[in-house]
Amino acid sequence: MEWRYFGLLALVPLLLSGTAVASGPSMSSPSYSPPSALSLSLVGGINSVATQAYSLGQHGSADYAAIQGFVLNPSSTHLDYSLYAVVSGLNVHGSATLRLTGMESDGEKVTVSGQIQIQGMVAAETFEDSAIPSAFTGVFTGLISLGESARFVTLPLTMESPFVNPFGEPIVVASLDSAGSIVLVTGYQTGKIVFNNVQVFGVAVAGNVGTTPVTSGNAVLSTSAIENLFTGREIETGSISFVGMSPSYLDSSGFYFGSSVIPGPSDCLSTYGFSPCTVDCTADLLYLLVPENLLPTVSINLPYSTGLCTITGFISSGVYFTNGPGVLIFGRYLTVWDIPAVSFGITSIGLPTGGSTITGVVFTR
Repeated sequence: MEWRYFGLLALVPLLLSGTAVASGPSMSSPSYSPPSALSLSLVGGINSVATQAYSLGQHGSADYAAIQGFVLNPSSTHLDYSLYAVVSGLNVHGSATLRLTGMESDGEKVTVSGQIQIQGMVAAETFEDSAIPSAFTGVFTGLISLGESARFVTLPLTMESPFVNPFGEPIVVASLDSAGSIVLVTGYQTGKIVFNNVQVFGVAVAGNVGTTPVTSGNAVLSTSAIENLFTGREIETGSISFVGMSPSYLDSSGFYFGSSVIPGPSDCLSTYGFSPCTVDCTADLLYLLVPENLLPTVSINLPYSTGLCTITGFISSGVYFTNGPGVLIFGRYLTVWDIPAVSFGITSIGLPTGGSTITGVVFTR
């Protein structure tokens, strides 16, 4: 089953909004015509994500912990974990550490401590040659002790990505064994993704330059971004090219930079027209993360029906510049991404779409 989550959420400003201000001696040169106003609308989305580097961690208590079926007193738990993983196309490698201490209801001490070798992922969204993970999969090797009893274990394990539950909200860490040896729900204080070489396309659907209609064209972007899932904010920069445009003199290349935000309740009302502009996907996440034969065990040890997975939108804004053989263009952009935010102006699950416009200034010679 394939699901589209927020996400990347606004890595690329393909629907632009703003005005361009010309400056410098070349702009006053007689070789340039008087500026023309530009407006442009596009629809599109992400084509591929070359690399993603994930940093995830928490130092504090666990929201919920069940070890070998014994539920720990939440107020007694102390959890330290950290993960660093790199996704290159469809391949994943990385490692994580995990240490949990706490008390059973009868007062016996419980300790879990070990290393996790990250070996794969469960995809939230798959593109032609790459994917964005909803969770990482790997092997936990370490010690589980309950009271006076201790044993070394090697267990398959999955760890949810903060990409599918932003703002430090709870994520799931669960061993995939029939005994349900480790089932944790925990927030995170560090949840960062560094994206490189993200390819995004946009198709012009409407627009004008001066009084001349823009009847066709494409925008192609290559983007780098740093997304902080704890704060819900991102900064991005990269290259942008307008190709196959009609009028053809708009064909040009350049750069852009800006920032993005996962919309909160007030942004939802003003941007999407309703609040909250999120969809809970907890049930779908568990089916993706946990093999069907283990769902009864994990579900018994995981009394959550909502709150572990969220689909959201994304809002991006910034500035851009392009130039070509006969044109210079300056402007600003505003992109309202769909819910989920891997496309703009398109929706895959019947949710409201985003949209944007370009307004700028074009100089031709």
